[in-house]
Amino acid sequence: MIRARSRPAWAEIDAEALVANARLMKNTIGSAKLCAVVKADGYGHGAVVVSKILEASGIDQFAVAHVDEAIELREAGISSPILCLAEPSSEAFSAALENDVTLTLYTSRAIDELARLAGRLDEKGLLASSSLDFHLKIDTGMHRVGADPQDVIDLAEHARRSGLNLRGFWTHMTVADEPSNAVHDDFTRHQIHLFETARQQLLSSGFAPIFHVANSATGINYPQARYDMVRSGIALYGCPPSPSTQIPGLKQVISLKSRVVYLRTVGPGERPSYGRRRPTQGDKTLLATVPLGYADGVPRSLFDAGAEVLIRGKRRPFAGAVTMDQVIVDCGSDFDVSIGDEVVFLGSQGSESVTPDDWASMLGTINYEVITRIGFRVPRILETDVDEVIGGRAKVSEHI
Repeated sequence: MIRARSRPAWAEIDAEALVANARLMKNTIGSAKLCAVVKADGYGHGAVVVSKILEASGIDQFAVAHVDEAIELREAGISSPILCLAEPSSEAFSAALENDVTLTLYTSRAIDELARLAGRLDEKGLLASSSLDFHLKIDTGMHRVGADPQDVIDLAEHARRSGLNLRGFWTHMTVADEPSNAVHDDFTRHQIHLFETARQQLLSSGFAPIFHVANSATGINYPQARYDMVRSGIALYGCPPSPSTQIPGLKQVISLKSRVVYLRTVGPGERPSYGRRRPTQGDKTLLATVPLGYADGVPRSLFDAGAEVLIRGKRRPFAGAVTMDQVIVDCGSDFDVSIGDEVVFLGSQGSESVTPDDWASMLGTINYEVITRIGFRVPRILETDVDEVIGGRAKVSEHI
């Protein structure tokens, strides 16, 4: 796959906003370490560019979903600690060890596999001390993956007998983004209680790992669950974890933009695009073709939802269904629009703005899905010069 550079379509990444959001989260969570979650290509922002900016800004560590994502960061020169959040298949263990990636484990099979491979490296004199580290995940109610609470001590002891180091212990919250919902708040507190019970058992058994529970929402809403580290994803990218969990001062990091490439004037009653869904109004309507489509992360359902783009600081609706590579925008009787004009799908122009939350509300989904849908062929371009933003590691480490 290649990123399409032969058309005027791009995603701007605001380095200044990213660093400001990291600083805001760090100020929110206090003494806890800040782990930047950069899975799913940095939530659609470009994992490598996001990680380079945050590493230079003094972030404590990174987390990814899969070993392949961690290897991409290592090959790009990222040297900070990287935690893989899902227990990998057996085939991925060697690659994780070779690239100094800390694994999450929650089964005895995986513990045995890591110990076996570490032993092989030790025999060859290639074993790094960090190769023996792992994080143990407990299932406190998500029921996706993780060790049962009653198995935690047995697994930790099994790992210790196998020569592994329990470096971290964590869980994942399910509804911490809705503290105003009494049922959800009770369940979140139940999850924290289960985790704390297991934590005390580990401490009593002589284990002293890094404890971490909080994602962005938990770190904001439940200070008692910040523990040693907070794993922040969505908030770093300038999106609130949910409509009921807001962080004043967050700045949207990504903007999705293109340009007008073709103009056509039509009369009344014409029905542009597939399905001929909607007739044009007025004696003359200016239609603007823009080279972004649903293959780039602009959902077809946005047309029915009444979404708009920004051209020359004004909101303009789609004239017809979103196609794979292009959309047609209804400019009405505004004939000032020209070929080459910037078109903002997500972001700001003049006094107007369109946010991932706007799309999410229209589509009945969440902002996470909106930003991670932005397609691979859309190039990510830094809006701000990184050197101007970070000015060197030491300087920004003080800020964050």
